[in-house]
Amino acid sequence: MCTLHATDYVLMEETPEMHGKKSVVRFIKQEIARPSKQWICNILDGSQEREEVIMRTADFVLLPDTERVNRYWRFQSRAPSSALTAVSSSTSAPGGHSSSRKATGHMRRVLNWLSIAHDRRLRTMRDLRGEHVPMLKRMLEQCMQTMESITGISRNQVMAYVHYPPSVYQLHVHFAFPYGQHCHRDTFRVHSLPAIINNLEIDPDYYAKATLQLALYRQSLHFTALTAVDSDGDDQAERAEECSRDHPEAITAQ
Repeated sequence: MCTLHATDYVLMEETPEMHGKKSVVRFIKQEIARPSKQWICNILDGSQEREEVIMRTADFVLLPDTERVNRYWRFQSRAPSSALTAVSSSTSAPGGHSSSRKATGHMRRVLNWLSIAHDRRLRTMRDLRGEHVPMLKRMLEQCMQTMESITGISRNQVMAYVHYPPSVYQLHVHFAFPYGQHCHRDTFRVHSLPAIINNLEIDPDYYAKATLQLALYRQSLHFTALTAVDSDGDDQAERAEECSRDHPEAITAQ
């Protein structure tokens, strides 16, 4: 896989009309059906990661982020590697797991958990309406409370956010500690859950009306779909398939 540079990305404004284009609807359906993205549905129906689920309610499931190499605790060093000393620390993790690491006084914990909404009609932030506010508030409160009780980390140190566009088209919320883990490109992709709730309380149809600025990889299938002309749907679908074959990195770079 090649390395992506800032010049490989383009800033663009996505209007509600653009999001509703046939080419975009087709793109989302293709993403939902992609075999590599079925893990999120498998978690919801209990056929995958069942032992990792920390909380399961009628609204959502909560578990450590399955995309992370170290799904419970990671340690980042603020000191040069040469400064590491052989000081051992042991940290309790969710589910009774424990992790022994070499650490120094300059080490810090990094936590990433994932909450997935059960409602299959909620594919992205765009699908949220005022009627979903109570569910979002329950998710925010219950997940924060659970994380604080298990880890001892105060909720005012944990960032709850949604990616738009997402990497997987089933609504999910990331809970991360510490909150400053993101690169500058994420400025356009990260939307805090409290802000989403506030926007929906101001206008129940906010995300059906809002124009959102995106930073997209030029060769991504999403960019191709957004810039397609619906009347040329068959040609654009063929182009998207060619892009998928020629640029497999575009799938993960969205």
